[in-house]
Amino acid sequence: MVQIDDLLAQLGAAGPDPRLEMIEAAVLEGAERARQPALSAPMLAGIAALALVSGALVGGGAARRAPADPLGQGLALAPSTLLERAL
Repeated sequence: MVQIDDLLAQLGAAGPDPRLEMIEAAVLEGAERARQPALSAPMLAGIAALALVSGALVGGGAARRAPADPLGQGLALAPSTLLERAL
């Protein structure tokens, strides 16, 4: 036990490693950067407006087209309607 006490006393007398101060500064700087928003509010509003306009342009064209009917059977509402047409 005496050796452990001596080692702990030496460790306490040595003080912290100077490299640890650089690590602490880098962590605090990174935390400060993380708090700042990456995009400003006007830029986010512009992106949202662009998404709405492009969605309206693309979505409007799709709404005008007729629904797909690959088998030429007409659109069935339920499986029972398919059986009625087959008979």
